[in-house]
Amino acid sequence: MQKKMRSLSTFHATLATLLISLAIPVLAHEGLTITSPKDGDTVQDSPAEIGIAFGGVMRITQFEVTGPNGSVPLDGQPGSEQVERYFVKPGEVLSAGNYQVRWRGLSDDGHMMSDGFNFSVEP
Repeated sequence: MQKKMRSLSTFHATLATLLISLAIPVLAHEGLTITSPKDGDTVQDSPAEIGIAFGGVMRITQFEVTGPNGSVPLDGQPGSEQVERYFVKPGEVLSAGNYQVRWRGLSDDGHMMSDGFNFSVEP
């Protein structure tokens, strides 16, 4: 009976260690904290800037905005530096419609991350 209890305790300890080791990489990634415009918002005029901010540093490798007329030109492209914030100005006044922002980047620990957000413009 003691041997069975010891085996069960060893199993639980091993399982707990495994679960913790799987959770640590998830906790290490930088979380998206702010988008501008806010995800799902409707803004009254073309926004002065579009961007994202994180809870730590990221190297943004791709940042694209698309709208009712296709790809939106941006005043700036991602570089090789690590940043906590990445904001760019639209290269043109955004017309009324729905817009999608898609980004990709490398977190400080080297993991690839990607996400996006949406907003709408009303005249």
